[in-house]
Amino acid sequence: MEFRQELETGLLKPIGNTESTLKIKEVASKCRLLRTENGLKVDLTYTGPNASKYLQYVEKHREELTNYLLHPDDADLYEWMETSHQTPITLKKHEKEKLILYVNFDPDTMRLMTGIADENITMKLGTPLMDINLKEMTRNQFKLAIYDMLLLADEISIAMNNVELKKMANIEMVKTYLAEIYDRFHEGPLE
Repeated sequence: MEFRQELETGLLKPIGNTESTLKIKEVASKCRLLRTENGLKVDLTYTGPNASKYLQYVEKHREELTNYLLHPDDADLYEWMETSHQTPITLKKHEKEKLILYVNFDPDTMRLMTGIADENITMKLGTPLMDINLKEMTRNQFKLAIYDMLLLADEISIAMNNVELKKMANIEMVKTYLAEIYDRFHEGPLE
């Protein structure tokens, strides 16, 4: 956020867009699906501050919100698509690419990040699948994070119709490799 100092008062006033961008999860939590004679309708139940912004979001993203509310287990996929600025159409463009799951681990900071990359280990599609700090996780939390990440990768591969990525999302080696990193570098008690 940028600020401008007013000459008369010396106060700093924010300039530019001061509203935070709405996320699909936040908007969906204030909506419900209603069954009408024409099908399903997204109904915004929120009347608080910035209600007009929520309404604009609903109007612009009605189809995504409907799918999100119909399939709450796909929430991670919709959130990932939103943060990586992908749509079902842009994902389909990667159908024939040879894509892999990319793992980057820094033993100094204990940060582990996974994403989708091409054969040259060039990160694709912008947003990581998983970005965690091993120091802050128990073994069970870590196993759940791997599971969620592989589910997300699988959902992305299905949306892309990418056979290579689908193979990687189901591979046992990924889970084994990540578990070895946890065992080798985590100093806390293992659960």
